[in-house]
Amino acid sequence: HLKQVQIPLLLALQYLTQKIMSRLYLNFVQKSFKYLIFLLFVSNLYASRDIDITKYLSEIEIVSKYEDRKKGLMYRRSIPNNYGMLFVWPYEGQQCMWMKNTYVPLSVAYMDIRGKIIEIYDMVPFSKDSVCSTKASKYALEVNSGWFDEKDINIGDSIEVKKILSNDK
Repeated sequence: HLKQVQIPLLLALQYLTQKIMSRLYLNFVQKSFKYLIFLLFVSNLYASRDIDITKYLSEIEIVSKYEDRKKGLMYRRSIPNNYGMLFVWPYEGQQCMWMKNTYVPLSVAYMDIRGKIIEIYDMVPFSKDSVCSTKASKYALEVNSGWFDEKDINIGDSIEVKKILSNDK
């Protein structure tokens, strides 16, 4: 009689073990799949590119002297779509821009010492409010407002600043 009870009990135990294991396996597969999707999403989210800005801007004015940086694009009524002004500071640190006496709505990208874009801001004509980088920057590129969006140039992309500076000499 004991053998008759053991066999159904063993079969029930085997069935429950299979159910539990298949549920654990299914749970493992689902979590692994979600993790894989997350990794693919995050890797695309932070993808960055090296940008040869000369392919987008045929005219780049470099301003590295204090007086030139201070004046920037003041008093200009318009700038061409293929024009940019590259600001170069003698040190990497928090940099600030303003739009005093500037007629043209502009976008500015602050870049670190390697040319990596760390922040992009849109600026309002005639505003005396400072638009400052929150991270240390060495360069800034000013262009027409919305230009970075139009060209799909984003934070994290790198501009070949050294190439621009070497062409200026």
